[in-house]
Amino acid sequence: MAKNKWFIPSLIIAGLFFMSLSWFMSSRLENQSAGLKVLARIAYNSGEVYVLHKNMTEKETLKKSASLYYLDTVETGPNGDATFEMDGGYRLRVLDNALITLDQEGEKAILILKRGDVQVEAMGRDKTVMISKNGQRMSLSEYESQLRKENAAAGFPEMAPVVADNSPAPSAGDSLSSDYIQDTLKRQIPAFDKCYKQLLQRTPGVVGQVVMTFTIERSGKIVSADVTTSTINNADFKRCLSEALRRVEFKSFRGDPITSTFPLGFE
Repeated sequence: MAKNKWFIPSLIIAGLFFMSLSWFMSSRLENQSAGLKVLARIAYNSGEVYVLHKNMTEKETLKKSASLYYLDTVETGPNGDATFEMDGGYRLRVLDNALITLDQEGEKAILILKRGDVQVEAMGRDKTVMISKNGQRMSLSEYESQLRKENAAAGFPEMAPVVADNSPAPSAGDSLSSDYIQDTLKRQIPAFDKCYKQLLQRTPGVVGQVVMTFTIERSGKIVSADVTTSTINNADFKRCLSEALRRVEFKSFRGDPITSTFPLGFE
């Protein structure tokens, strides 16, 4: 009877032990597999960009591109500029003075914004990328909405209306001439100037030059609009210019998409 008295409790204790061991091993394997999965690719654009891999103490200077894994961190300096590319068609621009760590929850990749912001260039199609900022987790669309509210609260900026394009449409089968592209953008200078005037309210006396690079699709819409060169190191100003540029529409045309640049001086 004494043996039977202790037999059942012993079985219960042993069962709990093996359940705990199974949970521990499962969690460990899950963490190991998460650490082996590539969550993103980071491509160097310009300036100071660094990568700190998980469990490492020294960050690496990024000059080309690199694969990023669970708990890897990307840092950009005052002139830093890089691009995240992720499964599902996601593409996000890392702005200057940013510090971002990659996390993972199930099939979702989470960008933890410890400092700075990102600019969404391609939204993706499967909702597997999330943003975490100031302890709040959100989708990319929610993040963009919050960013617009923050910029508006800071007085940065409502976009100037896009000037109507009344120039003749290219003939069927034609591409867009360089002169037509430049003339169209020159008519949008009031929108770009509004970004600069808002900047002057926050940083009086600042002057400089920028070069914007963009691609025009056959529909006439602009994609991949970026400030690729700037002597004015202000992330909000560059974001404002990029958004103003994206709002410009050209005549539709046939042929390959067109990539071009547009320089601007502000003084």
